[in-house]
Amino acid sequence: MALVRSPLPTDRPPGSSIAAGVVAVNMTHSLCTAPSSAIPARRSYWTAWAATLTFFAGFYALLTPLPRYLISAGLPDSHVGLVLGAFGIASLLGRPLAGSAADRWGARPVMLVGAATLLVGALGVLTTANVVALFGLRLLQAAGYVAFTTAGTGLIVAITAPSERGRRLAVFGAAANLAITLTPAAVSALLAIAPLSAGFVVAAGLALVAGLLAAFLPVIPATARGTGRGAWSIPQRLWAPMSAAALFGMGFAAFFQFAPILAERRGTIEVGWLYTLYGTSLILTRFGGGGLVDRWGIAPTLTFTAALMAAGLAIFSVATAPAWLGGATVLLAASGLFHPALIAHHAALLPEEPGRASAVFYVGFDLGVGIGSWILGLTLERAGVAGLYAAAAIAAISVLPLVPLMVHRTSIIR
Repeated sequence: MALVRSPLPTDRPPGSSIAAGVVAVNMTHSLCTAPSSAIPARRSYWTAWAATLTFFAGFYALLTPLPRYLISAGLPDSHVGLVLGAFGIASLLGRPLAGSAADRWGARPVMLVGAATLLVGALGVLTTANVVALFGLRLLQAAGYVAFTTAGTGLIVAITAPSERGRRLAVFGAAANLAITLTPAAVSALLAIAPLSAGFVVAAGLALVAGLLAAFLPVIPATARGTGRGAWSIPQRLWAPMSAAALFGMGFAAFFQFAPILAERRGTIEVGWLYTLYGTSLILTRFGGGGLVDRWGIAPTLTFTAALMAAGLAIFSVATAPAWLGGATVLLAASGLFHPALIAHHAALLPEEPGRASAVFYVGFDLGVGIGSWILGLTLERAGVAGLYAAAAIAAISVLPLVPLMVHRTSIIR
């Protein structure tokens, strides 16, 4: 095994950042032929980006055919919801395990397992109509998603210098945004001329390609591996940023989960346009604004993004005109810089365990989406769409009291 210190190139002079990312390349465990020399960090970054784009495309390729398959298999609506809901269980339980595994054994093997699991989970659906088996296969799909994305994010944290980590994470996250923007529509067009099974074959094929790309990625070295804490142990210094991630997750859920209801009740715009505008704006935000995360630091970035999200959600609560609804959507997309900012902050607070740091962020965010959706659903029932988005705006602005706690904790560690 060859260990190579190779931070991703930056615009700063050599040596300006002691905590540069470290790459370890273990060529003896590669699943396919690769050059004998160590893989440069820049190439590793873009290989991880391409692998992640391909993996997300494979996962999102299931969005259209899976519900249709479950219905065609004769499952009642309650069983359809049960199978689809398996994703949330795997996400919450699997994130800490994936993060711990990535720190202990490296990101590459965990990503390979994730790709293989998605492949099996996708193709396996075509072999059964049993609800228990389908539930298990959905768990496999979700476990693959959790393993691949958590380990991939931890790898990016490990190989990038802290001085540019926010920008690198922002661009890395755009891979998922591109996939969700393009894949469902492409698969829907395919299924208009091909049998339903084609969607699952495409998903499996993309998972295979993602795994082949991941085989060329470096392994996190022993010096960056776990410290022996339990997988579900969350250090106290991460409680505040994890809570902020949950509040942002609730604000995100208000748009992503409830936008169809908003569009239907306002009756002035098609929800598809809102999702397309959001996806396009978020991609532009990540590519164009990612550098702001590094220049501003955590406090200004979170203050700005929380204000943007709260403003967008508040507009949703009262607006009916398409222009106002579109403007609110752009504000929400611009607030998406909180995502790389918080991942980078988690990593700064837990530098010895980048996988666990990434996992804690995602657990907080996923909890915010899940529990937030329940809270917002109850709010919708009692206060309508206006009340739902007002409550979500309050959640977003509630990030602000947490910012001083995060800054204080960072200053203590430094």
